[in-house]
Amino acid sequence: MEETFRSQRKPSRTGRKLSPSPPRRPRPVSRDPPPRHYRRREPSPTRRRSWVILDRFVHRSRRLHGVVDNDATTSATSHDCVGRPVRASLRVAASPAVSRLHLHLPDRDEGIGYLEDMEEPAVVAAHRNSILFEVVVPFKDSYWTDPFLFPIDYFVYSASSSSPPSLTRLRACFEGVAGHPKEDKYFKPYRRQRQRVMLSREVELCILHHAPPPAGVGTATPPPWTVKRLKITPNMRTMGLNLASFRTDVVIPVSGRVLCWVDYYQGMLLVDFQPSEDADHDQQHLLSFIPLPNEALQSQRPYIDAGDPDPFRCACVTNDAGIKFVCIMTERRVRSASHHLAFTISTWTLDIGRGEWQKDVGATMDDGEFFGLYDDDEAGKILPRVLPSFPVVSMADPDVICFLLKEDDDILWMVEVNMLHKKVQSSAVYIKEQEGDEWYLSDEKVCRNFFFDGHYFIPSQFSGYLSKDAITSWELSDMMQKKVKQRMAKRKSGVGAQSEQFAG
Repeated sequence: MEETFRSQRKPSRTGRKLSPSPPRRPRPVSRDPPPRHYRRREPSPTRRRSWVILDRFVHRSRRLHGVVDNDATTSATSHDCVGRPVRASLRVAASPAVSRLHLHLPDRDEGIGYLEDMEEPAVVAAHRNSILFEVVVPFKDSYWTDPFLFPIDYFVYSASSSSPPSLTRLRACFEGVAGHPKEDKYFKPYRRQRQRVMLSREVELCILHHAPPPAGVGTATPPPWTVKRLKITPNMRTMGLNLASFRTDVVIPVSGRVLCWVDYYQGMLLVDFQPSEDADHDQQHLLSFIPLPNEALQSQRPYIDAGDPDPFRCACVTNDAGIKFVCIMTERRVRSASHHLAFTISTWTLDIGRGEWQKDVGATMDDGEFFGLYDDDEAGKILPRVLPSFPVVSMADPDVICFLLKEDDDILWMVEVNMLHKKVQSSAVYIKEQEGDEWYLSDEKVCRNFFFDGHYFIPSQFSGYLSKDAITSWELSDMMQKKVKQRMAKRKSGVGAQSEQFAG
């Protein structure tokens, strides 16, 4: 078994803006055939609610066991790189409501008074029954208090239908890093070398070979990392790949064998981790490139801070192990969804074997059609008529897409739309951290995320791999939805009453 991930670029701390993407070359008619990728259906999850929408923001909790009492999503105890205990659990909500990962860190804040400057834990990726997330680990040494020097731990949280979820900390990658004794001493005893950083000018693949322990052995030997530099062929540049400006917007695992790095304004770099048996050594882990559809290449990346996600595009894996690309196109470039502009939503499905995109016939929708769906649904009449953003493709039905609707800084909605049948299927309030989670569970307020800071969502089948009665947080999520909607109604009625008073 191989677990793989590649570090994505961190958000800019300087506020530097991205320069416009270079002009795209037209796609050539002929090109080398892509390597053989085989599509196969994912294993069927065990529950009707077989997928959830994960928030990238992770809630830090001082609770010892789960989101609620007797929560079977609570993992076994693991430890961070300095030995502090760590557990994870998941507050599960039915889509389009957002589910949130909880980290239980009872000793995390003890004696540390500068956590407000530290990056929050974040979900990096999800595949089948596993969720990969990252945590910044603070020093206990009061002399070194610079959060930018803190090491980063990566954990894999995995579900099982027969036992509690597991939590595994991945070994840090130091392969190919030239240590400097005078600098490395500041990282001891937490790190004996600086962690490896991936540079955008190179295409290097770091692979963690992780296997279960041998029979009769309690713990496995720490798995080794290997680093392999991948070749960029001239043909990829002819197809439009500009490696100097390539930006990894999302990493998508497909079929358990193919890994895709997606630039929402160039295309996808793909690696097959299970090449054919007759492939020689040089052909293993061969890199290939598939450009985006021509229509999507006509626009440039909006001017947003380096590292910030694009709110109007997404690529997601579907339930049949395909890839769907969603593009919300406006008449001019915008920076946020607060602009009230005409828009068109278009989707494409990728045939990986042929390396070609097919536009989804009948699934295109303009702003008039989108807002017209509100009138056909009673619940839709309360939704704001604003530019949709941060699309997520359903893992149960590839024709269904969830969007974020930002009414204002305090009120955000998630809406689920069937693009083929032109119907609003359901909607939910986006629960910000101070509105939910431990707000209803404890008098101790440890919530920190007061605003939606503009981040994409991650579809996951994690909930489908749990046993039938394992998830006990459904009721909590429903209760949170009701309470927030009641508070919103009171707020709006109060504003309406004030308006009538002033008018009188």
